[in-house]
Amino acid sequence: EIRDGEIYAFDHDGMLRVKYLQRKPGGGIRVISENIHEHPPEDYDADEVAENIRLIGRVFWWSVLR
Repeated sequence: EIRDGEIYAFDHDGMLRVKYLQRKPGGGIRVISENIHEHPPEDYDADEVAENIRLIGRVFWWSVLR
């Protein structure tokens, strides 16, 4: 189950990704990058999610080295 605004690892049609996810009405999701200036949010409807996206799990800890 997706909790809005949490970070998830998922397989998107063979590409492993780690992004923020938000649920959309009707079973769709919005994929949000940490860097929204270079990577705008992506919206997927329920059919696209069922066919192309496999949730691996929620990221519960992450760190950024600067």
